[in-house]
Amino acid sequence: MELRQLKYFVEVARLKSYSLASKTLFITQSTISQQIRKLEEELGVELLTRDTRHVELSDYGEQFYPCAVQVLDDAAAGKDRIRDVMNLNVGTLSVGCTYAFSLLLKQTVLEFHRQFPHIRLNIDITSKEELRQKMLDRELDLALTYKSAEDDDRIESHLLFQSRLCLIGRKGTLSGLKGEVSVQDLARFPLALPSKGLQVRDTLQSILYTEDVDLDIRLEINSVRSLLDLVANSSLVTMLSEESIRDAHGLEAVPIAHPDGRMDGCYHYLRGTYHKTSAQKFVELLQKNNSTNRSYELS
Repeated sequence: MELRQLKYFVEVARLKSYSLASKTLFITQSTISQQIRKLEEELGVELLTRDTRHVELSDYGEQFYPCAVQVLDDAAAGKDRIRDVMNLNVGTLSVGCTYAFSLLLKQTVLEFHRQFPHIRLNIDITSKEELRQKMLDRELDLALTYKSAEDDDRIESHLLFQSRLCLIGRKGTLSGLKGEVSVQDLARFPLALPSKGLQVRDTLQSILYTEDVDLDIRLEINSVRSLLDLVANSSLVTMLSEESIRDAHGLEAVPIAHPDGRMDGCYHYLRGTYHKTSAQKFVELLQKNNSTNRSYELS
């Protein structure tokens, strides 16, 4: 039994197609078919059922598939451990984050690159739902999001920093507000908001769920960076975490007074898997860069 045979079997089973597996693996169909046949001969059972159009797992294949996946995962983890021993002089780190969280990565990414220039860093910015699926598909080593109300026991989560949802505007726009702004007072402002489906918008919706407030929404946009740029150059205000303007200029923020307004930053690993040393170093830099004193006003 060879790793390549397991790899070919898992890919065909996943895609339910020899031709698609051939394309993703860059190997001829005949080679894949030959190696899977040898694997079946060694095991003495048929793992895949085939006809002219379909490929399906047999009863034996259904039982063997998770074992094959585990062997491949263990082999990949072994390679990662060896690379880590080499003083982080080789390897790849794949980090995913939500759109709003991406605003906090600049300093950490630059420092990581300076310290570990030979580690290839892949940053994937997408929705929290996409991040969860990519973690389960083992496409990410690490995910960064604000704390979600939904838990997934397949993913382990750790607190990175505590934050709150804030009303954010150009300096001087929020004059008159002291300490916190009530949910009812949000109706006074012309709003530019993150699009529905973004994590910060979900937090806002949970706040408004039990409140009778008619917001004056003038604009919605799915780019948080563009949103802050618009707010900085207009009378519009928005709602994001207080951390979102830490590296901005000319913006001020006032926390929203509501118990559901917490926006704690978290990092996530797939439970039960090997955590790369490079991922741990990235988290350490992120923790350091977010441990400085924060203010609600930046000039």
